[in-house]
Amino acid sequence: MRNLLIPEIQARFDRHAKLHRFEVDELFKNIKHKPFTEIQYRYLEIGIRHQFIYDIETSDFDPEQNFIICYVGILRDIVTEEIEHVQDSITKQDIKKAVSQSTFDFDKRLLTTLSHNMKQAHHVVGHYSTKFDNPYFRSRCLLTKQQELIPHYGYQFYGDTWRMMKTTMKAKRNTLKNFIRQTTGNDEKTFVDLKYWYITHFKDHKLWKKSMDYIIDHCVKDVKMTYEGLQKAELFNNIGRAKA
Repeated sequence: MRNLLIPEIQARFDRHAKLHRFEVDELFKNIKHKPFTEIQYRYLEIGIRHQFIYDIETSDFDPEQNFIICYVGILRDIVTEEIEHVQDSITKQDIKKAVSQSTFDFDKRLLTTLSHNMKQAHHVVGHYSTKFDNPYFRSRCLLTKQQELIPHYGYQFYGDTWRMMKTTMKAKRNTLKNFIRQTTGNDEKTFVDLKYWYITHFKDHKLWKKSMDYIIDHCVKDVKMTYEGLQKAELFNNIGRAKA
């Protein structure tokens, strides 16, 4: 994990205490950055420097008989405002290996890269991620006997743009599409054609690559829109430090 905290203030964060802004300035005085904005101070005061905004696509909603097809994420540095795009997806080799072992663990390798990227951040954010993405990831780690990939309790903080919308905005449904439309005016969320998700089970299907490309593109667009919406919504939302 990328270290933000220095030992003498770690205990203060453990008690959910905030840094003073002059302490934030002192902590990052040797790192080249623009003058901090209000949003940057709000993150840094509570110990959040690195953020991971992500989404997963799964073959179905039940993690016991299904798998993660792909994930896409954005690693965001609150101090320097730099972002890094990361992603991974299952391969035909992953499927072949799992089938040879008589399992559906097509995502066993993918889980290791997702865990690595997740552990780079102090704050993990998605849309409905506290209800779906995070629990699904944990279940898949357990089911593939890779419990060590799950960040320990208290290791990082979790945010959810779905919760932001539910508590501070008004819409008939708290969907990502509605969240994006209200925060950015964008209404370009791609259509979910379930046949492509189903085809991912069969590596020899003639439409397997087309299906994977469609799903990955869908995931890329969802994460891009989630990030853009988050940048608007964090202006009027409490940046919480709930541990999950």
